[in-house]
Amino acid sequence: MLALGARGRRRILLAAGVGVTGELCAIGLLATGAWLLLSAALRPPILTLSVAIGAVQVFALARGAARYGERLASHDLGLGLQARLRAWLYRRLERLVPAGLPGGDRGDLLTKLISDTGEAQDLVVRAAVPAVTTALAWLAAVLTATVLLPVAGGVLLVAGVLGACGVAASAALAGHRTAALPAARGEVGAWLLQSLASAEELTAFGAEQWAVARLAERERELGARTRAAAAATGLGRAAVALAGGAGLSGVAWAGGMAVVAGRIGPVLLGVLVFLALGSAALLQGLPDALSRLPVSRGSLRRLAGLERLRDPVTGPPRTAPPAPAGDADGLLPRGTAATIVLRRAAVAYPSRGAAAAVPVVSDVSLELAPGRPVALAGPSGSGKSAIVLALLRFIDLHAGELIVNGADARAVPPNRLRELLAWCPEQPVLFPASVRANLRLGAPHATDGQIISVLTDLGLGPWLDQLDDGLDTVLAPWGHPVSGGEMQRLGLARAMLADRPVLLLDEPTSHLDAATADATLTAVLERTRQRALLWVTHWPAELAAFPAVVDLAGCHGAGARTRH
Repeated sequence: MLALGARGRRRILLAAGVGVTGELCAIGLLATGAWLLLSAALRPPILTLSVAIGAVQVFALARGAARYGERLASHDLGLGLQARLRAWLYRRLERLVPAGLPGGDRGDLLTKLISDTGEAQDLVVRAAVPAVTTALAWLAAVLTATVLLPVAGGVLLVAGVLGACGVAASAALAGHRTAALPAARGEVGAWLLQSLASAEELTAFGAEQWAVARLAERERELGARTRAAAAATGLGRAAVALAGGAGLSGVAWAGGMAVVAGRIGPVLLGVLVFLALGSAALLQGLPDALSRLPVSRGSLRRLAGLERLRDPVTGPPRTAPPAPAGDADGLLPRGTAATIVLRRAAVAYPSRGAAAAVPVVSDVSLELAPGRPVALAGPSGSGKSAIVLALLRFIDLHAGELIVNGADARAVPPNRLRELLAWCPEQPVLFPASVRANLRLGAPHATDGQIISVLTDLGLGPWLDQLDDGLDTVLAPWGHPVSGGEMQRLGLARAMLADRPVLLLDEPTSHLDAATADATLTAVLERTRQRALLWVTHWPAELAAFPAVVDLAGCHGAGARTRH
């Protein structure tokens, strides 16, 4: 899913190294400052203290610089990983939509995109680098104490190990709950987005309280898991506080006994006490670091689940090299003719279980050629939209062939094939942007005159005239409301403006009255005489306008009927 690589590992080591330098400077500042204060109390010659005074200044300046450098290096690495992870997620979703996603839950996907990918940054900034920095700096403090007084070094070693074990134990106790925190966060996001999207229906049925209650259940679960993570962190902090206090007391007692025995002087005892104090402060960062690990692992596992999903299409990736001349990858420039042939095709939606996918439609043949519009008919549920998805290569054929300009479409990267196609889905999506921006989605260079001409032909001229800002009017949900029929015709206009030789129009008149639907069909046929057209419909009255009709009624077993 996301590999660090040699450069990434070097950057982690750099961040940890700079962080260790900062922590050692902090400990050095404490120890040197203690020596300086205690020694100054004995009033030695000023030259005796000059080196310590310089060391304190160096440690103070270096500590701030090193900590800034550690934050800079770790955030640079963490944000870089997060950006790469989000780019990977975009590429992965590009191959999965619309048929390959489990349930198509946009709220959960949004949580993965924002929160779960954000854990990549936290894994570096709040877990990996602080844990490595703490461990190395604490080890250096223990070695220094051992050199000064072996017993003190042993006390710090035991105290640190006990504190680390306490942190690990507290994290393990809550690990199964904190690891599921990202999933609980995703459920809250999914339910919230679904409730907002269905607000009108919920209000109409008086089911607002039901939706709020279901959301509250998920919020309580998320709260319980969040509290479990906080409790684990709190217990870990208590463990290291007790261990640090015990270590400080032990070093003070062992040092005091050594002073009484004459093995060390009082000044060195003060240095050891401050060294133990710095070591205890070091351990305080360990609970926060270790408590992030289960959460980050849970988020990364959720993202890895997308990687394990089966691609609904196979074939060359986006970065595939150009095919030899004459092959299907030699796609024609936009605006030229293209021919697409479907032969004895069967289409099945991707299976997410152990059972093999069952075709929703089979034995379908059709040819899309310039100047010869084709109607694809059939009742609801007969597989019309599945055929459109297969032509767009959002899903692979279960059986049969898809031929583009005389060559197998599987030799073409799906995104290259789609450069030939303009699609209007049954439920077009309008963005909260201007009318002009929405219609230029597939035709960035379309002029205002071209846009107005298409809207007028589709019967939207009066609608455009009554808009206060014309083509600059921002559409819903932030601006002007749009009815279902207007939305369909705006999607249809967007597809017609796109300079592509093949149009796939899925139920473009399902929300229109008979007169408007007839006028819209006439306008589309008039404007697409030189282009290939597939018109998907379940209205029998529209079929008379087409020289070729493919009827999917009963095609699950007997095959589609084609009328010329």
